[in-house]
Amino acid sequence: MLQASVNADLSERAETVLVINLLEEALTLLEKDSATARRRVEDACALVQRSHEEERARNGMLAAWQVQRAEAYIARHLDTRLRIGLVAKAVNLSPSYFSRAFKATMGLPYSGYLLVSRLARAKRLLLTTDMPIAQIALQCGMADQSHLTRVFTRAVGVPPRAWRSRMLDLRMVAQDDETLP
Repeated sequence: MLQASVNADLSERAETVLVINLLEEALTLLEKDSATARRRVEDACALVQRSHEEERARNGMLAAWQVQRAEAYIARHLDTRLRIGLVAKAVNLSPSYFSRAFKATMGLPYSGYLLVSRLARAKRLLLTTDMPIAQIALQCGMADQSHLTRVFTRAVGVPPRAWRSRMLDLRMVAQDDETLP
């Protein structure tokens, strides 16, 4: 274990030195050969990015591409019953590893992220459409209107209909204030 830590430190120092050398070379080339200088800076950025991704992997976190793919998959399928195994499969991980890595990366468990995403979509639909709350509930992956109302009230403090009314009233007041001299 100690040897692995020493090797990681040496590798990290070597990469840091390489990045510094690339950036110094880019600075000296900047006025003479800007294209080559740009390539050196791009190489340094790629090294730093790779190092960052390796650090995330060592810490049990998802890689940036996995986060993007998981978020996109969740957004596309938010109106369905989203099992963790389906999202894990989309990023080529086992459900248990994905669950731990997702929480380490996002700061909240998968189920919490789903709930926040569903409530955000519900709020957006409440403000931008005149859909009935029962239909919004289904669009957000909730079982029915009462499920959305229960979850929404617990999270926001007021039921969806009252929240919609209050937000639309606030919007009207803000528009009226803009038209006043």
